[in-house]
Amino acid sequence: KELGHLGKVVQVFRLMRIFRVLKLARHSTGLRSLGATLKHSYREVGILLLYLAVGVSVFSGVAYTAEKEEDVGFNTIPACWWWGTVSMTTVGYGDVVPVTVAGKLAASGCILGGILVVALPITIIFNKFSHFYRRQKALEAAVRNSNHQEFEDLLSSVDGVSEASLETSRETSQEGRSADLETQAPSEPPHPQMY
Repeated sequence: KELGHLGKVVQVFRLMRIFRVLKLARHSTGLRSLGATLKHSYREVGILLLYLAVGVSVFSGVAYTAEKEEDVGFNTIPACWWWGTVSMTTVGYGDVVPVTVAGKLAASGCILGGILVVALPITIIFNKFSHFYRRQKALEAAVRNSNHQEFEDLLSSVDGVSEASLETSRETSQEGRSADLETQAPSEPPHPQMY
């Protein structure tokens, strides 16, 4: 028994390795924009989830009341919640469908309400996503251009400094050698110069 639980824990840790893929979000403009959008749109996402929860609760209760006598899968409230969630999010598996007129009216209201509830905040979220995506692209282009310009400036300044410092070091070494030769005693042979 304990080995079975240990095996399940190991499987969970293996599955968690999939989350390493999220590290790639650093390199993806779209994923970074999506993260910024969700971060700045928490109110809209919260309203969307609240409307969905209220709609699912209302329509699943109506469907349960209308279909509880029939044997079509609306036997429990959690089963009706599942049906309401699937219907309001416009997935619609079709595994459970109402058969009574009241149930079909509730399903129609659920589907239409789901379309409206999902469509209204999505436009606001999409506009924010477009804004962050354009901003991220402009930022990346500016960084790319500034890095290229900085590299060229650095290269030209390094070349200029190296040439100037090379000339200065040559002049200094020439002057130092001539001064050494003048101060040496005539009896001492001059030191061989190493280049």
